[in-house]
Amino acid sequence: MRRKAYKGIVQILCCFIIFALLQPMTIISAEELDTPAIGEIELPYETIRKATCVLSINSGTATVSSVVNGKNGTTSINITVYLEKLVGGTWQPYTSWSHSGSTDIDTTDSTTVSHGAYRVWMSVSATGSNGNDSFTVDGNTVGY
Repeated sequence: MRRKAYKGIVQILCCFIIFALLQPMTIISAEELDTPAIGEIELPYETIRKATCVLSINSGTATVSSVVNGKNGTTSINITVYLEKLVGGTWQPYTSWSHSGSTDIDTTDSTTVSHGAYRVWMSVSATGSNGNDSFTVDGNTVGY
């Protein structure tokens, strides 16, 4: 009796595997799905598609690259980029830069720094036909 039950289970599993192997497979790209590619983040905002800020320090010069891309219908983008220094275990304001644009912002700012740990973040506000958004973006931290 057990042997018959075992044989029946094996037959069902074999049929399932054969059925699965015969199913047609379709491979589509992220663009076809209208979803972000690997490594990209889809922002849950009405007006902004992409927002990043990256800090690098070389020979005492801190450089911050900031990119904000609006979605279709975006009419105004304002950002303030903040550079902070770690002093006594607390992040203290070091300097900041403000920029504005209608649909996209791609900017590079720099300043002289002394040795220490620095971090960057930015505040973003945008308006457009789809609504208004305000949020912050955390950048990276760099020791120099």
